[in-house]
Amino acid sequence: MSRPFVAAPALAALAALAALLAGCGAPPEPLPTSPPRPAGSAGEPSSSIGVPTPPAGTPPAGGVPTGTGYPLPGATLPTTRVVPTTPTPTTTPPPPPAPVCTAGPSKQQMLDLVKGKPGIPTKPLEVRFGPYCARTWQFAILGLVGEDEDTDEPLLVVSSGKPSKLTLVEAGADVCSDRVTRDAPPGIRVRACGS
Repeated sequence: MSRPFVAAPALAALAALAALLAGCGAPPEPLPTSPPRPAGSAGEPSSSIGVPTPPAGTPPAGGVPTGTGYPLPGATLPTTRVVPTTPTPTTTPPPPPAPVCTAGPSKQQMLDLVKGKPGIPTKPLEVRFGPYCARTWQFAILGLVGEDEDTDEPLLVVSSGKPSKLTLVEAGADVCSDRVTRDAPPGIRVRACGS
């Protein structure tokens, strides 16, 4: 059996191509897209991507410490933006309750104001607390004479006007009406409505 004949020039060209390919080595790897990882992070050392990692916090020449190694050439470090914190809103304390009246009306004037009105007890009443004043408004707590104030239901009274000419606004167990919440001074509203 005869061997096929191969021309010498073709063999020479194949040998030159094989020598060229053997001299090139491995093809280049793509550049990394993120900073190098410290050795031991995520299961692979940082040397696997070809960038050595110094000890954490070591500043590179002319650079700033990053805590994770040198910054990549051409990479821009993120800037830290300080967001101002908004102070937590504090709840406004309620206004102080109206103080005891210093220029009237008297306790008797408050009793005379409610005497004989519908829904008011016919038994004798007394002023247990107050009257309290704010601007031209008044508030008092009445109760039956001789009754224990802990068991007797109080009668609340809200009035307005000058002591010599009082106008009854509300009287009863609950005097926090629309008019009181809308028109009364804050100190009277605190006494009558609790806020």
